[in-house]
Amino acid sequence: MRPHSPLTQAMTLIAGVALIACLEAATDWAQTLAQQALDSGFLSRLPPTVSVAFGFAKGGEGTEVRQLLAKDGQVVRTFNVSVANHADLVIFNVNAKTAATVAYLLTPAGQLRKAVSYQAGKEAKELSAADAKSGLSRERHFWSGRAGKSPAAPQAPTPAK
Repeated sequence: MRPHSPLTQAMTLIAGVALIACLEAATDWAQTLAQQALDSGFLSRLPPTVSVAFGFAKGGEGTEVRQLLAKDGQVVRTFNVSVANHADLVIFNVNAKTAATVAYLLTPAGQLRKAVSYQAGKEAKELSAADAKSGLSRERHFWSGRAGKSPAAPQAPTPAK
């Protein structure tokens, strides 16, 4: 094997540093939004079916969260931070017309821990990582874009179903 030239080594180092910076920026969105929610989000409560599915509460109890809300037509999105454990982040995507809901439990770095889907009043069904992947990718894109902007004026939270 032939040794790499100093130019190739320098370019490799620069590419590696750039990749690390991109990865850090990609996860900062979750931390930025979590802080925004804690600072100015609405106090709300996760639905009991989701709280139980994610292991936050037992029985008919919900979980208190600080919530950021965004609405676009029939789609309502919320970014939630558990009041009891700030490391528990939950993103909801709700179709207001059909009441079909998908909830994603994330790590503080924005990585998927668990995902469920459900209809209002019904049990939550756990989604595989593969089934959650495309929806979570859309949510990450949406919320990371919002994290880069200054927080919008808070809107009233939608009632939990």
